[in-house]
Amino acid sequence: MRVLLRLSFGLFLGLASQCLRAQSTILDNYISVALQNNLVLKQEDFSIQKAMLALDEAKGLYLPQASFQATYTLAGGGRKIAFPIGDLLNPVYLTLNQLTASNRFPQIENVSEQFLPNNFHETYLQVVQPIFNKDIYYNLQIKKSLIEVQKAQKDVYAFELKRNVKQAYLQYLQLIQIRKIYARTETLLKEVLRTNQKLVANDKATSEIIFGTEYEIKKLESEMAELEKNRQVAQAYFNFLLNQPVETAIVADTLLNLQPAFELSLPEAENKALASRPEFQQLKQAQNTTSLSLNMQKGNQYPRINLAGQAGFQGFRYTFDNNQDYWLVRVSLQWDIFKGFQNKRKIEQIKIEQDKLSLRQEEIAQQIRLQIQRAYYEWRATEGIINANTSALTFAEKNYNLIRKKYEQGTARYIELIDAQTKLTQAQIALSVSRHSAFMKYTFLNDLL
Repeated sequence: MRVLLRLSFGLFLGLASQCLRAQSTILDNYISVALQNNLVLKQEDFSIQKAMLALDEAKGLYLPQASFQATYTLAGGGRKIAFPIGDLLNPVYLTLNQLTASNRFPQIENVSEQFLPNNFHETYLQVVQPIFNKDIYYNLQIKKSLIEVQKAQKDVYAFELKRNVKQAYLQYLQLIQIRKIYARTETLLKEVLRTNQKLVANDKATSEIIFGTEYEIKKLESEMAELEKNRQVAQAYFNFLLNQPVETAIVADTLLNLQPAFELSLPEAENKALASRPEFQQLKQAQNTTSLSLNMQKGNQYPRINLAGQAGFQGFRYTFDNNQDYWLVRVSLQWDIFKGFQNKRKIEQIKIEQDKLSLRQEEIAQQIRLQIQRAYYEWRATEGIINANTSALTFAEKNYNLIRKKYEQGTARYIELIDAQTKLTQAQIALSVSRHSAFMKYTFLNDLL
């Protein structure tokens, strides 16, 4: 019986030598599926694409801006300007007619012209080319930085998703292993039931030992039903993380090494985490963006120079006569001398944001150190727990085998056999849980780096 127990439990504890330091290929595949199918990551991809399009838009500000414009005006009333041209010229024309004895110089009326042009059009093509504009430069750099911010944000979520997938997979494997232990326990109880039936049939015991064994079997079946419910819930959650149907079967990796070696010391683990965690990359890009925004506000102290060209038609009545065409080229300069201290206040706001990000960086560093220290010490503690549970299982096996023999020989009570069997099952479950817990803590520790 001892050999049978060791062989059956060895199906779980047997480790493949080629997996000593390699992560599960099956688990790697599941993580890849999760990263490909996750809806949040797909949304992050859309955000990155949007940011890249915004970058292309910012690049377009360096190119000439061409526009076609046309206006046609009908107007009446309004202010007018009077030209007394008749009062000025009519006396002269009258004198000339008298001197020449002719009517060659007619009398003319005074002119009154309204300011608003009536029946007037202006149709032209305009091209504007920025020559010097610091805003365009920093706007482009900010758009580039925002792409990196989006990528870092995606990396942070992917980092958490991979951790959740690993934890969910290991929890599922643990439930599978406990189910195997329950199945082996059920087999042992049925063997005890057959033994009890023989004892009763041979008048060596009374029927209450049969009823007691059947009770233990039914109680175990109830526990197995509860375990099956938990397994289905774990399966549904794992498939949810992979964005696939909840009833999809999960492949259990029987070659998963549950006792890998962690080769880094605590200070080395802390330094590695502080150098590689995606939260720092995201924060770094945010700091870079605020620095660019600060430089952009300071860049407003410089002038903006544009070159513009315009060609078209302008005149009364909507016609395109040769005497209506025109063209012009102009250079414009805009230099904001004073804007009510707006730039100064914006610069102060950005500096406050920089201080806030610096404090956030320090806070994240402290959190990561605490995470590493806690995970490291918890992982180190699992070694002693596994050793203790391994020894406990050995003693439970010996105790069960001894009492089982004594029971079959009639020198041990039934309650002693049931107690020994219960302790054996508990020891098997405790060792299984401790091994999975150790691997979970090891995985969690590695994922923090």
